[in-house]
Amino acid sequence: MLSNKQRFIKNLTFLFSSRILSAILTLVANIYLIERLGSSIFGEFAFGVTLVGYFISIADTGLSPFGETAVAKNKSNIAEIITNISSARLLLSFISFIIIISIGLIFFQDAPRQKNIIIAFSLLPLIYSFNFSWALRGMEKNHVILFTNFINSLLFLLGILLIVKNFNWYLTAVLLYLAGNLTAVLIQTNYIEKTVKKIKINFAFNAVKKTVKNSLPFGIFSWVSILYISYPIIFLKIFNNNKNIGYYYITYKIIGFIFMMLNLTGNAFIPVISDAVKEKDKIKESKLLSEFIRFIYTFSLPAIFGGYAISSALIIELFGIKLITAAGLLRIMIWSILPVGISSALISYLMVKNARKYLVKSASFASLGGFIFAFFFIKYYGLKGAAYSLIFIELLMAGSLLYFTHKTVKIKFDTINFIKVLLSSLIMGFIVIESRQKLILSIIIGMFVYAMFSLILKTIGKKDIMEIKKLLTVKKAR
Repeated sequence: MLSNKQRFIKNLTFLFSSRILSAILTLVANIYLIERLGSSIFGEFAFGVTLVGYFISIADTGLSPFGETAVAKNKSNIAEIITNISSARLLLSFISFIIIISIGLIFFQDAPRQKNIIIAFSLLPLIYSFNFSWALRGMEKNHVILFTNFINSLLFLLGILLIVKNFNWYLTAVLLYLAGNLTAVLIQTNYIEKTVKKIKINFAFNAVKKTVKNSLPFGIFSWVSILYISYPIIFLKIFNNNKNIGYYYITYKIIGFIFMMLNLTGNAFIPVISDAVKEKDKIKESKLLSEFIRFIYTFSLPAIFGGYAISSALIIELFGIKLITAAGLLRIMIWSILPVGISSALISYLMVKNARKYLVKSASFASLGGFIFAFFFIKYYGLKGAAYSLIFIELLMAGSLLYFTHKTVKIKFDTINFIKVLLSSLIMGFIVIESRQKLILSIIIGMFVYAMFSLILKTIGKKDIMEIKKLLTVKKAR
């Protein structure tokens, strides 16, 4: 029997591995794509992905996070949950499909290339309606997610390498993106049908209405969250140019890799905290959430200072000196890692608590404040304004979530441990900058220095190490 911490580590290991593999492959694919399409056309591709991503969130209406928590709490009723949510997602995805095509035809008549990209991407919500990652996370079957994400990203990368030759192949790039997602969905569907039950689609009005009604607050939260994350790209499209959208998008892809890691920690935390919430044990809830926050800043702070230190070397290694502008953006945007990490922890907890109004209020506050800030900063400061907007928006989100979570449970914050982690990260970043080494060696130096100071300052305790050893022992025994 695994402890809560061991379950969390196990879930997180698979989810991290999944995202690391897929993110690396996708990043490499984007590097080749921006070289072959050019930064301007790549910016149009990025705009299409961003626009359709928002409509995928609309079609989801919070069904994924609602379904994940429902599965985690009610493992005996998985088949019914999957049937209800899949039916609702498919119906709403079809509506999004129609809306996206209409947007492409009506608003981009004078931009045929952008219109073609948007219309082609309109198929993505329909494909994504049968992505069962939410159910697999709730079931703690994260090894399946690892495999399907890997296949998805690998197919996209191989397609870009072997097929896309120059800017004339931009639509082929879109189709390859769709093909990778479709393959992953087919594999997940096959696994669900073999292990749970054959999926049945039920468009009965009352069933769909009830499912959507229950998930709607999570949906509103997701919509608003996607919207405020999209502000920089939207306002760059209005006030700036496609080239700068490309710079911002590729930099966000790098920083987004860490964001994904942090969001996955929240996904791994949901099944663990669900048990404490079901037991109505406030002390246990407080302890688990406090430990999770400690884990978040122990990961986030070295990522911030280490990322700042290697920013120029990273961009030059990945894209060459011609895209060095992205290094300056990265040094700004990287400070948003800590608030994003804190938000991921609090969002997971509030979802399990079914604290819908707090989630909606937090996202609405961040969205409204972010809209005003992003509008003026991007209008007057352009690309750098977009980078600063990201930090400001994430700070608003984390601050409002902390305020509302404090009303629900007490979070114990270990100030001394935080200072130790901060000091270890600061020293590590300083040494990496002063060493002036190439990328790989800088990363190795940073990891060694941070690990050494973590042991010296005891930011990682013996208990943490013992938990990991026990988990590894259990895996070997199996």
